[in-house]
Amino acid sequence: MLELDLPMWLMDFIHVSVLAVFIIGLLCFFLRRSYIRQLVGLKLMLQSVSLGLIFTGWEKQDLFLAQSMIISALVIEAVVIGLALTMIIQITKHTQDEQASLEEG
Repeated sequence: MLELDLPMWLMDFIHVSVLAVFIIGLLCFFLRRSYIRQLVGLKLMLQSVSLGLIFTGWEKQDLFLAQSMIISALVIEAVVIGLALTMIIQITKHTQDEQASLEEG
């Protein structure tokens, strides 16, 4: 299989980078008021999990398990993002309809 000859500091740096991207996504998800920016934060979190799975599979030299987990994660991510976008569109339409009815009355 693959020989992993990375220095320990580089492996630690990759782990910290994955964690930092996840924390940035988490902050973006909870601190932003715009739905689209929250969705971007959610996407960052999901991508950092995928990156962590890739690196962990490479580190443990079990790429087949990592690949199957990532394919599953990508399918779940696509469903979640699709549902979130649908909800954002429905909320926006509902809010615009309420504003239009308030302006008329």
